[in-house]
Amino acid sequence: MDKKQREARRQQEDIALQRGLLWVVGAVVLEVLLALLNRFYVNYPLTESGINIFMALNEALKVVRIAAPIAAVLALLWSIRQAGQGKKYAPALIAAIALAALTVCVHVAVKYRADGMSMLYWLVIAWAVLAMVFYIYQREFFLAATACGMSVLALWFVRYGVTGRMEAIVLTAAILVVGVAALLLKKNDGTLNGKEALRFLPKESDYGVMLATCLASLAAVVIALLAGGTLAYYLVYVMIAWLFALFVYYTVKLM
Repeated sequence: MDKKQREARRQQEDIALQRGLLWVVGAVVLEVLLALLNRFYVNYPLTESGINIFMALNEALKVVRIAAPIAAVLALLWSIRQAGQGKKYAPALIAAIALAALTVCVHVAVKYRADGMSMLYWLVIAWAVLAMVFYIYQREFFLAATACGMSVLALWFVRYGVTGRMEAIVLTAAILVVGVAALLLKKNDGTLNGKEALRFLPKESDYGVMLATCLASLAAVVIALLAGGTLAYYLVYVMIAWLFALFVYYTVKLM
C-alpha cells in the first residue's frame, strides 16, 4: 500500500468515525429526551401543572405513535427506490432508521410505562453501539448483531405474555428480513443490486456466521413464543452470550 492509498484509507476511516460519533451524539440527545419523558409523562408530578403536561404529552404521543411508523415505511421505500436507480439512498435510509427508533421509543413508553422506560435506556445505548459497529467494524458483524439484538428485544416482549406478543411477532418478521437481506447480498456478491457502486459487504465476507445468527435469533424467539415467558427469560441470556461471541469472533478477524 503506497502513501496515497494509506492517506485515502485514513480519510475514509476518519469520515466513518465522525459519522459513527454523530449517531452517538444522537443517542445522547435521545437519552435526555427519554429522561424528560420519564419525568413528565411516566412519573409525572401529581400537581395541576404536572397533570396538564401529562395530558398534552399523551395527546402528542398518540399522534406520533401513528405518524412515525408510516413516515418510516415511506422513507424506507424511498431509499430502496433510490438504491435501485443507483442514486444516493443514505439520507432516506437514515431518516427511516431514525423514525423507526422514534416509533419504538414512543410505543414502548406509552404501552409499558416505567418498565418500558428502563428498557429503552439500555436500548438507545445498544443502538449507538450498533451505529459504531456499522461505521468502524465489519458490515457483516453489523447484520449479525442486528438480528441477535432484535431477538433479545423480542424475548423481552415475550416475557409479558399476550401483552408483548404482537411486538415479538413484528421483531420476528424483522429478523427474517435481515436473514433474507443476507441471502440476497450473498447472491449478489455483497452488492445491493449486483452493481459494484452499491457494494454493502466486501467480497470476502463470511455469510455462514451471519445466516447462522439469523437462524438462531429466529429460532429463539419462535421457541419462546411457543413455550412462554419463563423460557424467554433464560433465552435472553443465551442470545446475549451469542452476541458477545460474535464480538469476540469479529474482533479476532480484524487482527
